[in-house]
Amino acid sequence: MFRSDAFRQQTQAWQQQFRQLQSAGLLQRIFAWIILGLVMMLTLTLLVFVVLLSWILIPLMLYRARRQMRKATEAGQQHQQFHRQQKQQSQNESNIIEGEIISRRDD
Repeated sequence: MFRSDAFRQQTQAWQQQFRQLQSAGLLQRIFAWIILGLVMMLTLTLLVFVVLLSWILIPLMLYRARRQMRKATEAGQQHQQFHRQQKQQSQNESNIIEGEIISRRDD
């Protein structure tokens, strides 16, 4: 029962506040609508600016990513070629054995 009474009192307070706001002057309502319109126009302008900025920046970011990918691919290919050359050189060098056999037997 206590809860419903508190709820009823709260709704009556809200209704009274709403009535007071309704009785506000015409000048206040016009001013509120003008402020609301300006805020909406400002947010719309900001939204359009962000969309246009993204349209400009997305192709630039894609270009940079492709360029970095190309550089990384070229660096990888150069790295592989270097290792192939090193491997071929080591294989060529490993086929030649130079040395001298010395017997340590004192027989």
